[in-house]
Amino acid sequence: LLWAAPAGAAAQQSAQPGDPMRIAIVVDNSDAFVDEMPQIRRALQQFVNALPSNHELMLVTTGGQMNIRGQPTRDYLEIQEAIQEITRMRSAGNAMVGSVQEIYERYLRTAERRYPMVVILTRDGNDTSQRITDKGVNELLNGLTKTGVLVNGVLLSSSGVSLVRSIVLEMVKRTGGAHESVVIATALSGKMKLIAGRIAQQYKQVSPEKAPAEEFKRFAPRR
Repeated sequence: LLWAAPAGAAAQQSAQPGDPMRIAIVVDNSDAFVDEMPQIRRALQQFVNALPSNHELMLVTTGGQMNIRGQPTRDYLEIQEAIQEITRMRSAGNAMVGSVQEIYERYLRTAERRYPMVVILTRDGNDTSQRITDKGVNELLNGLTKTGVLVNGVLLSSSGVSLVRSIVLEMVKRTGGAHESVVIATALSGKMKLIAGRIAQQYKQVSPEKAPAEEFKRFAPRR
């Protein structure tokens, strides 16, 4: 794919200090994962536990096609319960790019009073999204940048070179996010907790003195 030059970053204009982030957690559960799903679920659980409280989370998987496992909510336990139900999609590829594109259009592009964010946990490899073209990827990259969507990513990498890896890293670069790479699944938990810490810092940059007001009292237990 040929990508256009990056555009300048733009802040989400409708959000104000003290407004919550809307964090779309996008998870690869394709057939590329054979024995790693327990480690992935554990890493996601610990990631949610490590996030600052009172923000808005949603959970999406990309095996075969986009599957919304949890609609946007500030009830972290609801997302934790959805994480426990993630399983590997047999004989299914990773529709990562198409999933991010749809989540951006439906849940992030016009989000009001929210700081929009995508957090991607994926293995490198091929993308099997339908009807994805150079033009579509460029439009997504430019849209994420112009509307202030921040992208963070953790990649389980075996080859170091793949379409999924290239596009995820380009999203991170364009939006000013952070990324981590691991070669073994047992290292995912540590990297996901590290990304949660980065997210807390990213929020303080846009809201240095205010935090979102508490909305729910039902949170996942700390582990």
